Parts: sequence; structure tokens; C-alpha cells
Amino acid sequence: MSRTRVIATIGPATRSAETLARLARAGMNLVRLNASHNTLDWHRDTIALVRQVLPATPILLDVPGRKIRTANLASEPVFGVGDTIILTTQTGDDGGRKVPISSRRLHLDVSAGDTLLADDGKLRFTVVDVRGPDLHCRAEVAGRLRSRKGINAPGVDLGGELVGERDREMLAFARETGVDLVGISFVESAGHVGLVRKELSGGHAGIVAKIETPRAVRNLEEIIDSADAIMIDRGDLSIETDVKQIGLLQKEILARSAEFDKPVIVATEMLDSMIERPYPTKAEILDITNAVLAGAAGVMLSGETAVGAHPVESVRTMKQVASAAEEYLRKAEASGDAGPAPAHVLTVRFAGGSAADPAGRQR
Repeated sequence: MSRTRVIATIGPATRSAETLARLARAGMNLVRLNASHNTLDWHRDTIALVRQVLPATPILLDVPGRKIRTANLASEPVFGVGDTIILTTQTGDDGGRKVPISSRRLHLDVSAGDTLLADDGKLRFTVVDVRGPDLHCRAEVAGRLRSRKGINAPGVDLGGELVGERDREMLAFARETGVDLVGISFVESAGHVGLVRKELSGGHAGIVAKIETPRAVRNLEEIIDSADAIMIDRGDLSIETDVKQIGLLQKEILARSAEFDKPVIVATEMLDSMIERPYPTKAEILDITNAVLAGAAGVMLSGETAVGAHPVESVRTMKQVASAAEEYLRKAEASGDAGPAPAHVLTVRFAGGSAADPAGRQR
């Protein structure tokens, strides 16, 4: 029995009965839906399709929480170094003149001189002026700001509710549809997890707390203790902290979670090159291997399966690499040379369920 969950994000590239079945045969055993993209009706239909095609496969619904994104843009601005880009917390623009963002209060939290990052840190802006809801920003690198891309404000204390109106709507949707796990972005504390659990009361979904900020790292143990599982979102975590420390932070989060016997999903760019190519880099193979050896209960694919050109090959590659690492652990255990991580891998559980069934449901 495989001990590592292979989690695949379903998107336009994989939302068909045939492709879902192929992903399962390739090794996918947990489906992720990213509620930051598409409508709730789209997700409702996709959940129904997954249950029709793969009734034994648990579903993780990832809720954006306090994550900020650009809106769907009719015009995606292209800019050079030094050009001005206007972000706005108001609706009504389409990207041609201003770029609307999902936060309705970021203009209250940032000021001139603050740095904003976009698209997993690929784009960098300096806030030059804040005029009402508009943030006038200077581009520090050339590029294109696309639809539904994340916006980060490292070091800025974002105000507002921990669980906003949009989150409550999505958590009610999670209860309604009966998904197995709910991922919460930008979790800050045990109290934050408690608020989410209150919104989910009456349902059976487990809470996956996503570690993405310095505050989450500072409150790591209380978050681990209060959640059902942890996700290391290396994209936002590397932007909000220090990309040079991301490997050490991953190791620390895995170790602390093992102490609480809580499962950990490692996510972001695990097979990023396979979005376009049918084969991985050696560094990606090492990344997956090391995550499994260090005790990860799940490894996750995002753009690779949501929009990538080679989703089935990506799942198959991840499954094969994880299985090879598991075989190494089994041999090490048999010889009494396992080291500190493998025992936790064997006993890890998702949301009160067994390693074989992350959702804890009887099938």
C-alpha cells in the first residue's frame, strides 16, 4: 500500500471523465480544486463529475482565505522597468487602465515605499503613491500582469477579518457539497483555524492549514495542533519570508508536524517544468524524493495538472518517484537503518482517517 498521497489539481486541462480516469490509473489518489479559480457552479459540477468517475477518491477544496489575486482581466498589462501600474481595490476596471485586485482594503494597509510581488514573486513593484482605492506602483522588472495571479505584500500586516464574507460563502459551499478536506490559505493562528472549524460545523471536512507567512511560522506549533493536516505552500511562503530559507522551513515544518502526528502536504512547483515538457528535471526528482524521505504524507501538483500540457505524465512521474522513495524507506526499516522520518511516514493520518483513505470515510 502506497503511503504518499499524490494530489492533482483539476482544471481546464483535466476536467473530463476520460482524463480523470487516466489520472487515477497513473497514480492520483486525491483530487484538489482551487476555489480561487472558476465559479462555484464550475466547482459543483466538477465535484459531481469526480464522484461519478472516481467515487472512492477524496476531494480537497482549497479556499483562498486572505490571499490576494488580480481579477479576471480583459486586458493584461505589459510593462517595462520603471513603468507605472495602477492596482485598485475597486471593481469596474478590466486591466486596460487599472488592475482590480480581490482585496477591498489593501489600500488601507500599504503605503509609499512598500514592495508588492505578483505571480509567485516573478513580478516586483514598489508602491509610489496611494490615492483612495488606487495603488500607483513602479515596475521593478519587465513583464505582464495576468489574470488571477497572486499579489503579496511581504512584511505588511494585512487588516480585516480573518474569515471574510467570500470565505464564509466558500465554506458554506464546502459543507453543502460534502468535500473531504478544506485547505485554508494564509492561516495565522489556532484561533484562525477555530473560526474556520466553526464555519464548517455540521460537516465532516478536515481542515488543511496552509503555512505561507512569517506569522504562521511563529505560531507553527499551535496551528499544527489545531488543524487536521498541514500544507507547505512553498510559493507564498518563499515570497512572504525568504526564498533562500524555504528548504530549511520545509524541513522544520515537517519535523514539528511529525511530533504532533499530523500529516503534511508539500506543494508548489514540484514538477513545474512538466507544465510544458513531458519529462522532469533532475532537481524536481530530487525534490519529490527528499519530501517523501523527510516524512511528507502528500505531494501536490498544481498547474502541472490544472493547465499543463502533460497532466497524466506528471502524475505518473510523481507516483513513480514517490514509490521509489517509499521502497527505499521500507528497505531501511527492514534493516533497522531507517532514521527519524520513516516511522512517522508509516503512521501518518489525514483528518482522522487512515493512510489508505485520507478522508477517513468508509468506502
